[in-house]
Amino acid sequence: MLIRLLSLGVVLYLALIPSAQAQEDPRFQITLHFEQSQAPSLPEQVQQALPILWQRIVTQKALPNIPSDIKPMPLLLRVHPQADGSTIVFNPSRVWSLLEKRHIAHIRDIPMFHLQIQLTNRFGSSMQQSEEELLHDAQRQAKVLGMILTDNAPLLAMHIQWLDDIQAQLSVRGQSRLPEFSETRTLDMGDPFAHLQHWVLDILMRARDAYVWSPQTATSHQPNPIDNTHDLKLILRIEQEALLSEQVALERALQHDPRVAQLIPVYLNHHNRQYVLTLKQADDSWISSWFEQRGMTATPNAQGWLIQ
Repeated sequence: MLIRLLSLGVVLYLALIPSAQAQEDPRFQITLHFEQSQAPSLPEQVQQALPILWQRIVTQKALPNIPSDIKPMPLLLRVHPQADGSTIVFNPSRVWSLLEKRHIAHIRDIPMFHLQIQLTNRFGSSMQQSEEELLHDAQRQAKVLGMILTDNAPLLAMHIQWLDDIQAQLSVRGQSRLPEFSETRTLDMGDPFAHLQHWVLDILMRARDAYVWSPQTATSHQPNPIDNTHDLKLILRIEQEALLSEQVALERALQHDPRVAQLIPVYLNHHNRQYVLTLKQADDSWISSWFEQRGMTATPNAQGWLIQ
């Protein structure tokens, strides 16, 4: 019975979170896998997810120069706990604002391509099976690279022609922002097919980075940066045995407080609950008295507040 009540509690808690909109950018959703018994803390999870986000939206040239002092927690939008890990969702508006302020080259609109790959041997015959394998690998890597491959997109066509046993020429054409060109490489070390895979991915990344954002290319549907210099995000941990109805009532009361911008449940059970609490102003001095009025004590700690 308790397990069923807790399951219902999770549903009710998640129902209080604003649902994801269909137009959400999938690049900002990072799934991490781990055993719940060995789950990292939320700040550690967000820290692990941030480099994955950078790989999706920051250009290859700018990636090595990202400052190390960027704090990931203010960029968090919400987190979805799962049985085998969690999905970290970053706030696009805050990320774009930070990258623009730091002058870090990035790609705002998701690049979309209709990828075609033609592979021929040195005699001019089609290598259809290898073509299909290269295309499948590119489709598998597209999400990791921060792009979408679909038929309803500008054409990006690659023709790879083997010139002899070790040399191949790759030609690019289409309607993407990547200019048409040809280049020749010598593939005489290791697995030739692996070299072709890396070559195709390299071209895809170059095509993606051609969509680097600048104020001149910004479109009207892009999100406006949010000024986040005055809000405060912290971890709220409640150690108290409570009925489900009491848990929900307490959470709703906190969400409706005018000083609270957002409350995201991270971990829920009968004895302990953990949340990400975002305040509208960088002042959390009122939290102690707020919980005291409800018969609990609030103690500040390094991550936020412990409620007992």
